[in-house]
Amino acid sequence: MQHEVFISYHRNSSAELVEHIVAALESHGIKCWYAPRDVDSSYAGDIVKAINTCKVFLLVMNEQSSHSAHVLNEIDCAFNRFHQHESIRLLPFRTDNREISDDVRYYLGRIHFLDGTEPPEEDRINALVSRISYWIQSSEWNNNAQPVVQVQSIHSTTLVHNTNFVGRASELNEIYRLLHSDNNKLFLCGTGGIGKSELARQYGLKFQNEYRTILWFTYNSTLEDMIITDQFLLIHGLENEKQDLTTPQARETYYYKKLNYLKEHCDKHTLLIIDNFDAEDERTQELLEGAYSVIFTTRISREKDGYQELSIHPMDNPEDLIALFQKFYKRPLQSGDDMILLQIFDKIAHHTYGIELLARQMQASRMSPASMLDFFNGKETPASRRSHIVMEHILNVMTDLFHLGSLTEEKLSILKNMALLPVEGIETETFFDLTELDDFMLIDELIDSSFIQYNYITDVISLHPLIVNTIQKNDPDFVDDCQIYIQNLTRQLSSFTHLKSTEKRTLLSLAEAYYLKWCSPSRSFDIPFMEHLAEAYAEYFIRDKSIAIMKRLLTLNPEPLKASWYHYYISNQLRCLEQYDGLSSEAALSLSLLKDLPDSLEKKQQLSRSYSMVGWAKYHTDDFEQAFSYFEHSLQLRKETLSDDNVLIAWAYFNSASVLTKMKETEKAIQYYEEAIRRFLRINEIGICVPAYICIAEAYLDLNDCTKATNALEQAFTYEYEYYGEENCRKYWLYDIKSKILEKQGKNDEAAEYRRWSEEEYKKYIQSRET
Repeated sequence: MQHEVFISYHRNSSAELVEHIVAALESHGIKCWYAPRDVDSSYAGDIVKAINTCKVFLLVMNEQSSHSAHVLNEIDCAFNRFHQHESIRLLPFRTDNREISDDVRYYLGRIHFLDGTEPPEEDRINALVSRISYWIQSSEWNNNAQPVVQVQSIHSTTLVHNTNFVGRASELNEIYRLLHSDNNKLFLCGTGGIGKSELARQYGLKFQNEYRTILWFTYNSTLEDMIITDQFLLIHGLENEKQDLTTPQARETYYYKKLNYLKEHCDKHTLLIIDNFDAEDERTQELLEGAYSVIFTTRISREKDGYQELSIHPMDNPEDLIALFQKFYKRPLQSGDDMILLQIFDKIAHHTYGIELLARQMQASRMSPASMLDFFNGKETPASRRSHIVMEHILNVMTDLFHLGSLTEEKLSILKNMALLPVEGIETETFFDLTELDDFMLIDELIDSSFIQYNYITDVISLHPLIVNTIQKNDPDFVDDCQIYIQNLTRQLSSFTHLKSTEKRTLLSLAEAYYLKWCSPSRSFDIPFMEHLAEAYAEYFIRDKSIAIMKRLLTLNPEPLKASWYHYYISNQLRCLEQYDGLSSEAALSLSLLKDLPDSLEKKQQLSRSYSMVGWAKYHTDDFEQAFSYFEHSLQLRKETLSDDNVLIAWAYFNSASVLTKMKETEKAIQYYEEAIRRFLRINEIGICVPAYICIAEAYLDLNDCTKATNALEQAFTYEYEYYGEENCRKYWLYDIKSKILEKQGKNDEAAEYRRWSEEEYKKYIQSRET
């Protein structure tokens, strides 16, 4: 079996540990490569080859490996692959707390380490195996090109083992009983932080052998959005990038495709866990109609609506409460401390998450149970000055669980930025880059103190909603302190077209979470964010949301030049949606706003855009002479105001050529198409060249020049294959033009064959969009 993990380590200090790691990984079917075991001939050559073919580069890092020249060479080799965006994951597994060398920090300073320092060793190795298994399973799923029609084509969620879970045996058994009754749909209802999510996760882990597939969803906006996203429901053959998601109607159609797939292929042995379902949603009933089992976690009781519900109350078993506390408070308890702790727990209403936070803060500040009870009772103690923990109204309102005043400004800043994230969180390294942190130490400390929730398998960090609520209550204007995160989010949105598909989905998830809950046009830095989000939505074919944002921006009464651009952008999206009446009115508004403005470079550039949209409005009413006049005005302004390599000039030539073709000025249209192609090629926009070559081929056919039409079609074939690949290229329209050429040449039998192929390929194309 080809190895998947390369292990880099310092042999003298880590050989025994590496053997344990290898044994654990290979017992899970994950083949490892490490020296000297796997060296065949040339030591250096075999190492380089192994690094170049691995999926995961695992660095067992301690003080000795940090200063090893051999290890550094291996890191350099792996980092080069990482830097070139090849399919490799870097995973530093830190086994001591010594300072790492500057050389290692240079390569791995922006990679989040997996902590291997805390005993027992077995737990740390299990965490390591879980992380690598998750990566490899995700990679194999994404690279699998063969569609499967069984339930196994749904990507099952990997649930995280929580070694800190205690108690709740009766609740787990009751969940099992209810889900195995006549109604296998269940709502777990309780206050925030009481432990509903963890209880659902533990049920999935305890009874996972009862289910073929377990899917974990985090509810953010709507059930429709939740089902549509591949982040939660990834069905092979129904991936987002293969779908038409350009309109609300198209997204609704896709939603039903995925929902119906669940209903058709899943029975009671598939479990859906929908976390954080704290809203009324019109799709609830139709989701519940499937045969699959469902657990919702929610703060809102649904019992009055006739749904099966289990209320989750605070734990009341003293032994379980003490055991939970001791999972996070490692100092030895003295005689009588148990009774003192129970008095403290009474004061926070036995709140599960509250006990965890309390224990972690007492551990960090070295407070004894007696000192904490004095603090609760209002007595002054030295410790209370260092550990302002519980808010004044904790007894009544559990959303204000923690006093954040004990945190440093740097740590508080991290939490404020994290409050802007989706509920399901974000990969640690992505957050690190967006916030421009110096290192991961502060994040790790916040994880250790339980302010940040951490999934060690996926390396995802998130905030508990209680912490978010507390941040917002303490500082309603906290978003003002998060400008770096928002500006970096905006910058990435501005480069949206150049991102990979998975990067686009992640970025849209982050941007949408901020936009829906926190974005306010009253903040100056939110205006460019909204503009670039609208552009990203359009790039991702979510045109209705793009239009909605632009219309919201128009309500702010922007200055005329900006308002003109917003109307232009709306008109362009309406054109793509084939809503030509709206296109015409928006284009006219865009142009009218510029009429009384003084001349300037910015006005001319916006005029070029507005003219192009008015031109398209005329084009779609068959007023071709007017359309050409507007397109030519646009072209001249773009040539006058833009650099010669700007893609908008190339598009202006293409627009004019399109209307010249309709006007039967074929030879002139060909000249314009050729100029557009020349410019597209110069800036490496080869995907756009395909329709231009197709149009030229048809123009040559109008002139009865089959040779030039064939040459143009061959260029279209070449660029279509190069840009989209053989599997994704649109052969149907290429075959259609070929059939027309053959027919013009009198080769009717061959023409009929290509027409048949074109029809078959078009059917395949439509089926791929539907399935």
